[in-house]
Amino acid sequence: MPSIFYLLTILNFLGFLYLLFLILTKYRHLPTKNGKVAETSGTIEKMKLVRFNPFDDVGGDQSFILVLLNKENSGLLLTSLHHRSFSRIYAKAIKNGQGDNITLSKEEKSAILKAISR
Repeated sequence: MPSIFYLLTILNFLGFLYLLFLILTKYRHLPTKNGKVAETSGTIEKMKLVRFNPFDDVGGDQSFILVLLNKENSGLLLTSLHHRSFSRIYAKAIKNGQGDNITLSKEEKSAILKAISR
């Protein structure tokens, strides 16, 4: 039975990597005809990765928050919670440095502030 949890954790992580690849591919700088980089509102300009430990019974900072923001401090936040028996990934929209109609945890708010202040 524990091998099923390991398999699910690996599949969850691979899904996260694929999601991250799609996001970075969509929002990277797009070159114009004359070779200069185009300014777009969707360009990722601020990134921050914060590792933390949300559970008392798990050692180490295995969980993390990845914040990807544009120059208007809008973008997305990916939170991965890792426990011995499960692993979860959440994606949340960020608008003007705040959760877009969604509640953020204190760790998520802190990660957004760190990304903005960079």
